[in-house]
Amino acid sequence: MKANWARPRTWVATAAFAAAALAVPSFAQSVDTFETGTIPDHWINGGPDCSEQPASFQVHHYNENFYILRESGCVHYEKPFLFMIFGNDKVLLLDTAAGNDTDQTTGRIPDVRGTVDFVIERWLRAHNKTSIQLVIVHLHSHPDHIFGDYQFNGRPNTTLVPPGSVQVLIDFFGFRHYPDDIVQYDLGGRVLDVIATPGHDPTELAIYDRKTALLLVGDSLYPGRLYINQPADIYQASIQRLVDFTATRNTVHVLGTHIERKFPYQDYGLFLHDQPVEVPLQFGRGVLLELLEACKLRDKNKNIVQKIYRDFTTCSNYPNCNPINATAP
Repeated sequence: MKANWARPRTWVATAAFAAAALAVPSFAQSVDTFETGTIPDHWINGGPDCSEQPASFQVHHYNENFYILRESGCVHYEKPFLFMIFGNDKVLLLDTAAGNDTDQTTGRIPDVRGTVDFVIERWLRAHNKTSIQLVIVHLHSHPDHIFGDYQFNGRPNTTLVPPGSVQVLIDFFGFRHYPDDIVQYDLGGRVLDVIATPGHDPTELAIYDRKTALLLVGDSLYPGRLYINQPADIYQASIQRLVDFTATRNTVHVLGTHIERKFPYQDYGLFLHDQPVEVPLQFGRGVLLELLEACKLRDKNKNIVQKIYRDFTTCSNYPNCNPINATAP
């Protein structure tokens, strides 16, 4: 899906990023206060010939201070999306990609740090700066989101929030009534809202960027199979939290971290490196509303019914997703 704004500017490169948490006043958003950006028509994939795709990532310049990175399927079948958000004082990197600990078939290791450093250096030149603090946070703690952490060991001016611990997130962001309160994180002239969204993973987070009105939801929602690894009520409460939050905010796009769908109602199979035809990454708020209603549909064991919808499929715990739809070849 092509945005109706400026022509997308996209670079392919090879990979790295950072930020920190501060309490800020409560937020009320007015209309038309957000910065616009572009999303490309097509993302990097895993073919048709990986010998012609040396880059680990596609780097997309959404706008001046917001970047989207998509890992190549020639590196890993998960092909996750990473996000970089620049403030005046810090840059936040969300996730560090997937690697050969979970996919050894490609023989490639993603250059996460090299790509992130490429983006940072470009941003510094454009803004006449010499340095910026990099903060690394994970939208959750599964292997396809944390592989590249080790590449930032010893990197100067970098804070990496360790994955896998709810308590670490509570302490870092300053949650007082986790998971119900919404806390703020200031990058310097750029305030983010941090929302706890357990259900797929206990450490799942959503990030709302007030500057762009983009809502980043990790693996809680994306075009594909949604694995509900925790009790259904926990997941439903998280989706309700997102619905309630967005009821009073502009929401330009809801962005997850994967694309697994070829067409509406039709998912690709597991472990595929090349998905030459994909639906768009971005959703509107309406899909959140549909997901909330899907969460209310329960089986006799009070689990969310596994069912295919137009834009997503509700599944049980990974890798259980009963054959609800024919997968795309």
